[in-house]
Amino acid sequence: MHKSKLIQAMRSMSNKELKWFEQYIGSPFFNKNEKVLQLFGILKKYHPVYEEEKVQMEKIFPKIFPKEKLDEQKLRYVMTDLTKLAEDYLAYLEFDKNEIYKKHLLLNAYDSRNLEKYFSSTIDEAKQLQKKSPYRDVNFYFNQHLLEDDFYLHSLGRAQRTINTSLQEAVDNLDLYYLSSRLRYNCAILSRQDLLQETYNNLFLNEILTFLSKTNLENIPSVSIYYGITMLYIDFENESHYMKLKTLLDAYGNEFPPDELKDMFTHALTYCSRKINAGKMNFLDEMLELYKSMIEKEIIYENGYISPTNFKNIVTLALRTGQLNWTEEFIPSNKTRITPEFRDSTYAYNLANLHYYKKEFSKALRLMQTVELNDIYFHLDAKVLLLKTYYELDEAEPFYSLVDAFTNYLKRNKLISDVQRSVYLNFVRYAKKLMQVRLGSKFSPVELRTEMQKLQGVANLQWLLEKTAELEQKSSR
Repeated sequence: MHKSKLIQAMRSMSNKELKWFEQYIGSPFFNKNEKVLQLFGILKKYHPVYEEEKVQMEKIFPKIFPKEKLDEQKLRYVMTDLTKLAEDYLAYLEFDKNEIYKKHLLLNAYDSRNLEKYFSSTIDEAKQLQKKSPYRDVNFYFNQHLLEDDFYLHSLGRAQRTINTSLQEAVDNLDLYYLSSRLRYNCAILSRQDLLQETYNNLFLNEILTFLSKTNLENIPSVSIYYGITMLYIDFENESHYMKLKTLLDAYGNEFPPDELKDMFTHALTYCSRKINAGKMNFLDEMLELYKSMIEKEIIYENGYISPTNFKNIVTLALRTGQLNWTEEFIPSNKTRITPEFRDSTYAYNLANLHYYKKEFSKALRLMQTVELNDIYFHLDAKVLLLKTYYELDEAEPFYSLVDAFTNYLKRNKLISDVQRSVYLNFVRYAKKLMQVRLGSKFSPVELRTEMQKLQGVANLQWLLEKTAELEQKSSR
């Protein structure tokens, strides 16, 4: 019973929703089964945890069927009825969020009952609601299509001019809904193909792109933005697509719900990341500016908090682009916005990174020794920073000790992907060679630099090359 659909559905309800649900099932219009009310009355006492030992059938059954022998099937029948009511209630909560769709169904009811006067007033109300909508996303054009279609079907047999107008509007909005929705799916397909090497049937993409290349729909944000994102993937080298997308996001970003706008920015971030990996370092600034926009628009937060990964990405980008003063202000002022579970370690790691860039290596080391992170990739970057700090402090013994421990961790941890394992093992290998050269190895800095310049797939390669260049300068004096 603890793992039943009923318990999971009730657990998902807030206290307010649970109270409304009680009123819902208390209405004889929805429920006439007193046993259902009794079962709910028992279960609600354990909301929201519903501890397993308290919702066992053998404990619940006698409270509903006193003096009867345990019959699990009998209780399951009551559970089934309550589950069905819970499902209908959850569906109603979602239905109640969409005012336009409610109007659409009401219009159908008025039309089928020949209530002409109320149909006319309701269609006017619905159109006014549409005009006041803050968003021009995919759903806007779907809702617009529904209303025009309702008006068209209602107008059949009436004034021909009205039919022509509503029919054209219904078709136009259906086209915009299809194009917006299809392009949005296309962006997801291209992203997954690029990241996960998955294969999809992407029918009509070429036809859609050909049509859009000849048709100016820039004033339709849900089409123009998703078209721009699509071009990032299929015409990667042409950076004008990215610049155009930035302009569109700035101009129309407030016309989309936060979650959808966040997805759009994520595509742009992915493009910048790919450019950086291709050696285009000017995209470090571009990527940081995107993050700053996401902070300003409050779309980077989930349930009010910023994830440790995003916090680290922002700080790392700011440091790499030399914005130390901005970073010094950002880290403490946003500490309370970090996900609470990882707040202290995330704060310590990023503050240590700031001290490292300021060449305050001893402060960085003290902070790094307090960092405890469960996320694998965050953990890997923390170890890299610690290794770099030991190097800067010329702490050979702890440096080599960490090299051995880090190498073993990378080889043994099965949760690390093969690609990531190779990237970090290469860093550890060449960081060790770097320290050996620094300590007087016969292997010269020039030889080390020549070897590293041929490498691909190495974490912090730029740092390795910079430190090698420093050793070259010392050896040439």
